[in-house]
Amino acid sequence: MTTDQISASSLTDSPPLIPAGPSPKAAVAIDTPPLRLACLEVCNFRRLAKTRLELDEVTTILVGANNSGKTSLLTVLRNFLSESPGFRAFDISLSQWAKLREVCHRWEALDEDPTTDSKDAESWEAEYQELQACMPFIDLWFDAKEGAYSHVAPFITSLKWSGGAVGVRVRLEPVADANELRNLAWRYREARAPVRELPKDGHAWPIDLLDYWLRHSADLRRIAAYRLDPVKGPLADKSRRDLQELPLGSQPIELQHLRKLIRVDFVPAQRGLGAEEDEMRSESASSRPGLFSSQLMKFARQHLNVAPSGHGHREDLVKAVANAQADLDKSIYKALKPAMEDVEILGYPGLHDPHQFHFRTRIQTADLLAHSTAVQYLLDKTAVDESLPEHSIGLGYQNLQSLSFMLVSFRAARLNPPQGSPAAVHLVMVEEPEAHLHVQVQRNFSKNAHELIRPKEHVHSYLRSQLLISTHSSHLAHGDNFTRLRYVRRVASTGLGAKPSTQVVNLGDAFGEDAPTRTFAERYFQVQHTDLLFADAAIFVEGTAERMLVPLFIERDFPKLAKKYVSFLDIGGSHAHRLKPLVERLGIPTIVITDLDPVLPTRTDKGRLVRAAVHIAGQEKLECGNDTLTSWHPMLAEFQAFGKPTPAQLVWTSDTGAQVRFAWQLPVAAASEQWPSSFEDSLVLSNIDWFKALEEEVDPITAAKVKHRGTLAKVIGLVLDYPDHAELLKELHAMLRGSFSKGDFAATLFERLNAGQDLKCPAYITDALTWLSGQLNVTAGETP
Repeated sequence: MTTDQISASSLTDSPPLIPAGPSPKAAVAIDTPPLRLACLEVCNFRRLAKTRLELDEVTTILVGANNSGKTSLLTVLRNFLSESPGFRAFDISLSQWAKLREVCHRWEALDEDPTTDSKDAESWEAEYQELQACMPFIDLWFDAKEGAYSHVAPFITSLKWSGGAVGVRVRLEPVADANELRNLAWRYREARAPVRELPKDGHAWPIDLLDYWLRHSADLRRIAAYRLDPVKGPLADKSRRDLQELPLGSQPIELQHLRKLIRVDFVPAQRGLGAEEDEMRSESASSRPGLFSSQLMKFARQHLNVAPSGHGHREDLVKAVANAQADLDKSIYKALKPAMEDVEILGYPGLHDPHQFHFRTRIQTADLLAHSTAVQYLLDKTAVDESLPEHSIGLGYQNLQSLSFMLVSFRAARLNPPQGSPAAVHLVMVEEPEAHLHVQVQRNFSKNAHELIRPKEHVHSYLRSQLLISTHSSHLAHGDNFTRLRYVRRVASTGLGAKPSTQVVNLGDAFGEDAPTRTFAERYFQVQHTDLLFADAAIFVEGTAERMLVPLFIERDFPKLAKKYVSFLDIGGSHAHRLKPLVERLGIPTIVITDLDPVLPTRTDKGRLVRAAVHIAGQEKLECGNDTLTSWHPMLAEFQAFGKPTPAQLVWTSDTGAQVRFAWQLPVAAASEQWPSSFEDSLVLSNIDWFKALEEEVDPITAAKVKHRGTLAKVIGLVLDYPDHAELLKELHAMLRGSFSKGDFAATLFERLNAGQDLKCPAYITDALTWLSGQLNVTAGETP
């Protein structure tokens, strides 16, 4: 784009039209879009009391537990940036309800009519400012290059702008000024007058201003956009947490400038199941088009039922429809001519009377698709006559086709606006796409979806397309790298009168500059498909046995905890500490169940120092060989200290308040101060009597003594052969480190525990689960 073009377009405060025949130099300059939405900050919307979301240049994926605020982030963008804002009274943050009630209580206490109130204008202006401070708003922060000047010119605050951050605040404004506030106060008082003396705990409407707005939601349809100072914004200083205040007397910018700057489109999670099908519900199920056909019809109505405009394919389509229409008119007349001649005989034609029937049909392109067999699929490209209607194809395939075409339709609507040029930034939001997609599709969804919304033509390469996805699918979340993941975290209320809120964590920053650890975490999550990012709490376990048995112990002994969404990660003590930065960012209560892995440093015949795994028998110079316990927490210098840990040594607390409860083997009281060093031997020592009783176990059907085999028989034999616990621990340690199958042993115990047999959970795990249960009860507002 030339300098003259930039200057001319900036005079009209509108984006330039696509230049015809740009110079080679200009073409290179616009290969990378010069403008993107980099960050947004939301205030006073639902649980988003003060929430910042940093956006990726291409795709941003929102993850997090239920009721954390993911949908609210999508909804607030849709409400503020769509053509018709759709706010409701309960969209106003709960933290502001008390202030709004104070405002309306003052209105009720007025002795005079608010519209003629003699109270000075400054008082009503202060009242107006107080009301506006309770309203939701969103700050949009764009990263703009010099080539984006024509798009951002209305929002620039400096005369010497040469690229950088541009901020726009969009605010809900029920009233435009103090005078309109007086009128609102009068309308509210009139509504309250008949029920003012009635108790507010009844059903008399309205009980307060929020209740009033539930019926008069039209008051919540007005929004206004304002310039922001980029120096005080998050792009200039990420550590800045306070949102800037608008100077008194700030003048709003025309919303049409915002519409030219950014366009949003939204795909709801319940597509095909909600209000979007209202227009077709009058049709029978057999005649209703399928999901993909519905998208084709909508696209045809918007883009095909129009006059030709010079676009080759559209003009050809219009001509084809016109020719078909003429042939159809002739065919209809020919088929109906005998009947029409009989009807004409009954007429009394005069000079001005109609002499003959004539047909002139009007074919709308979309109508050609409005039936259930309009779209068909060929199972074999060579068999033209062997096609099936859309309803005969699998639902997953229909959903994929429908969603894909919806995204393509968004792109077409963006590039062909009713007036003006395409919006510089196109933000497409998709809510929980996994609700309608198979697992195989979810893994590559984000990449493929962005390709569908991105303009293909080079002439549109100056336009930015960004994708924002909310998901509960580990397959979708881990199909991309951590740099695009944003964890939406629930923040519990703290202090009197405080309300729960939401914080968004950029997981791309979780590991800092530690690229190897980030790579390890990404690959681990891709292989395990763990649901850690969506859980209320997490439990890290050492191996197969813990992964199989601990959930059963929880179900039996901790029924309230069993109802929580707890994620289990099978990751040994050699690697659990590598997830420390992630656990700290997530902030959810976590247990790390791990083994002590005792080792004894010795020297070989050649003088090389080795650390040999041993059982615990009071040896001097014994060391802990578990990397998690030695490098994360509690990092005790003396091994014996692990036997009697203090509460502070059991719980690690981060600077952000995240807590992790560590659980390792402790001396078993029944074992005369003997000390197990793995989950298996701790389980055996905690259930000595149970294993002994298995020797006399009788089959309830045959009444014969049960013959135990495999790993269970080996353990029973050791328990019977070594009544001395010190010897038993030694033999268990040797067996467990030999050819013993821990997986088979765990599966055998799983079967018996699942059948209701009284197998005790080791005390060190029970204590940790008790701690976790208390943490989740406190978080949920229950009594521990």
